[in-house]
Amino acid sequence: MSLLRPKSFQVFIVIGFGAVLMPLLITLIAAEVSVSRLVDKGTEAVYRSVAATDGGRIMLEHLVDLERKSRQYRVLKDPQILEEVAEKYHEFFDSLNHLRGLSPPDAQQVLDQLLLEVGILITALQRTGGPAPDLDTFAALNELAKAVYFNSYELIKQEVGAMQSHADRTQMVLLWTSLALVLLTLALVGLFTRLLARPVKQINRGISRMGAGDYDQPIRVGGPQDLQFLGERLNWLRRRLGEVEREKTKFLAHVSHELKTPLASIREGSELMMEEMAGPLNTQQREIVHILQKNSLQLQKLIENLLGFSRGQALGEAETAVDVLALVEDILEDQRAAVLKKELKMRTSLSPLQLQGDRDRLRILMDNLLSNAVKFTPVGGVVELSVGRDGDMALIEVGDSGPGIQIEESEKIFQPFYQGSAPCLSHVQGTGLGLSIVREYVDSLSGRVDVGQSPAGGALFRVWLPLAAEDLA
Repeated sequence: MSLLRPKSFQVFIVIGFGAVLMPLLITLIAAEVSVSRLVDKGTEAVYRSVAATDGGRIMLEHLVDLERKSRQYRVLKDPQILEEVAEKYHEFFDSLNHLRGLSPPDAQQVLDQLLLEVGILITALQRTGGPAPDLDTFAALNELAKAVYFNSYELIKQEVGAMQSHADRTQMVLLWTSLALVLLTLALVGLFTRLLARPVKQINRGISRMGAGDYDQPIRVGGPQDLQFLGERLNWLRRRLGEVEREKTKFLAHVSHELKTPLASIREGSELMMEEMAGPLNTQQREIVHILQKNSLQLQKLIENLLGFSRGQALGEAETAVDVLALVEDILEDQRAAVLKKELKMRTSLSPLQLQGDRDRLRILMDNLLSNAVKFTPVGGVVELSVGRDGDMALIEVGDSGPGIQIEESEKIFQPFYQGSAPCLSHVQGTGLGLSIVREYVDSLSGRVDVGQSPAGGALFRVWLPLAAEDLA
């Protein structure tokens, strides 16, 4: 199991959150370490400054005491006072050595000079029989000691400056570290977002393809093993749906083919009876034969729709240039009886165009649109048919004054066997395949179709189909 391909999607999410939080934790730890160092540095600077100032003050006090005892000894010549002078000298010596460890390098020479001159003065004072030392030298030594004492304030300034510089450097380091880690965090967020979203998108694309009826392209899902397993199950479902679709198509083709043979016999028999080949018919018999002949034609159209649907997007016929006007005239002639029976007003607006496609498919496509409009238009209603040019495509519009199509059904009506909620005004119920065949044929011709509301109040179907090369020139 790798970090980017764990066994579980849940583990993958935990790894992603951990990786994203890691730079933030590093930033917090780095800030804590830097602040701790800064505090330690500041504490040390304050201690050194205070200790240097206090050491300078103590050294100055010891020097003043040493001067006072030295002057007392010079006047009184008391050996006890001389011992006190020696004791004060040792105290001065200790305080000066302590201050030496706290002073900056440039103050070391002053302290050495001060120690040397005080030592010479005290040695001369302790020597018997020699010339008396000049105790007025203490005035110059006090000034020198005061200079060392006030120099400790300069040490404070230096320490404060050094601490400020260290704080500035720490701030810059934290700033750049935080910036780098924020960029790293954003990069990790982007990486894991993509890694998390990719298998979900792959699953969504696979489901969308199956919903659109594409069962040929395999579904591949990457990422954690449980999502890969889900992709395998979806792939299995795709194969099963493809098998069911093929079996359904074979069944429809078989049933449609088997129905055509007895239907042909019925049509031929009704035509022979209508022609009175078996003897003369009275009025009632002729009406019955007419009904039989009319319904056999309707049944033949339904069977042809089943056959057209079962062929699906199989290999079509060779595409040629098809004259729209001649095609529309043939379709209107076929619909003449239904139009006259319902007393419909047929309004046409036709432009002489050449379409590129298979003539039989184009005929079935337009016939289904027109028969659908006739079927749902009430008696005395209006059916509109127009053919024109829209850019480099032909635009076919078929509208009616029927009940129209609900917005939520605008996509469902193109699904096979779907019956819309609009009432059918024909005594023959359809199969729900007409519009699905229209959509399928339009897609096979690289066109598109949509549905809206007709100016007459009913449905309006708009179909864009490619023009023949002659009309594109």
